[in-house]
Amino acid sequence: MAELWHHLIHPLPNAIMTGIMAVIVLYWLFVLIGGIGFGDIDLGADFDVDANVDAGLDGHVHDVNHDPDPDHDVPTEKVHGPFVKFLEFLNVGKVPFMLIFSTLKFFTWIGTLITTQMIAVDTWGWKSILILIPLLGIGIILTKFATTPMARFFKEIGYQGEEGIDFLGRSGKMLSTIKDKKIGFAEFFIEKNPMKLNVISMTGEEIRYGDQVMVVDESEDKKTYYVTKEFTI
Repeated sequence: MAELWHHLIHPLPNAIMTGIMAVIVLYWLFVLIGGIGFGDIDLGADFDVDANVDAGLDGHVHDVNHDPDPDHDVPTEKVHGPFVKFLEFLNVGKVPFMLIFSTLKFFTWIGTLITTQMIAVDTWGWKSILILIPLLGIGIILTKFATTPMARFFKEIGYQGEEGIDFLGRSGKMLSTIKDKKIGFAEFFIEKNPMKLNVISMTGEEIRYGDQVMVVDESEDKKTYYVTKEFTI
């Protein structure tokens, strides 16, 4: 038993991965004991990869379908960047993120325990943590294969990822001037967090920068929202 414990925390890569796995195990114990489902605790970690949401690094500002040139009528096709492609590869949005994260860390942890038995990385000092890089890559591939059947299962039970925000009826402030079919963007506050949406005038009337607007409709793909001026008495 003592030998097993020693291997779990030595060398350094084993200690790091064992610590992470301990936190993950505590998380799942909390979920099971509390009787909390995937939809109840997401810790902000569920990603709907079908929505173009750019989360700011400070955790406060989010740009949704941000058009870099808002005063021009531009197409709103979905653009998939490398990070979004990576999330799709791991089935994020089809399988709860914490389940994917736990699977990835489990494979990386097992790989670390096996590899450090075969290679004397304890003589490398702190550089031994570099072995986690290729092991993480292998873990990503194994996680892809492991979560693919999970994705089919969650699709069968109706899982649709993180619940989207309903913007209809919400009030915001224009950050550009729009008219006719020109697309601009407006800022809305969702639980004190500012979010920017691509917007277009519902009636085609001119809506100027700084005007208060209200969302009255949305496009089928939910990339563009129709707004009207909000009149206050």
